[in-house]
Amino acid sequence: MSAKRLHNSLDPQNLSQLEDQALVAAFQEANSKEHAFREILKRYHQTVYYHARHLLVSHDDADDAAQNTFVRIWENLDGFRGESQLKSWIYRIATNEALNLLRKRKPNIDFDEAQPELADHLSEPTYMTEAVIEKQLQKALCFLPFKQKLVFVMRYFEDLDYETIAELTNTSVGALKSSYHHAVKKLEIYLKVLR
Repeated sequence: MSAKRLHNSLDPQNLSQLEDQALVAAFQEANSKEHAFREILKRYHQTVYYHARHLLVSHDDADDAAQNTFVRIWENLDGFRGESQLKSWIYRIATNEALNLLRKRKPNIDFDEAQPELADHLSEPTYMTEAVIEKQLQKALCFLPFKQKLVFVMRYFEDLDYETIAELTNTSVGALKSSYHHAVKKLEIYLKVLR
């Protein structure tokens, strides 16, 4: 995008029409930093919240992780070099913030093991839906190893393709497909047990 065209698009009304790359450039301009950040928040808040919610289960924890994610984005977007898509960068931050929150709450947590203690949160009244099958699926997800849970959440709930997930997790597409397959098989077993 040319400098003149970018300058004309810095009007807060026009920011919603910018592609992510131009929005990052607008953030790096002092006169449009806050407006560009608000647009990023508007575009990605719901996605970040639900990503954290699927990983953490608890509404309060997901809300904290989402808030921390956007604080990190504000602090670090000036240094964003565009080596990945903005969406990928934001997902990576959100995943790290969810992990940081889990580590803070449970310092000795082993992310390669299942996280059944998260299943206790499913009795919270603020759970996103009371549909029994949704609750059972969320509970079953808590028994998956974290990496399998992460891959399943990104593929099933967030409908990301394997290439995008590979970029986000620094994992090969083949390994992701295998991880997803194992997660599905385990979930089938867990769902039968939870009935």
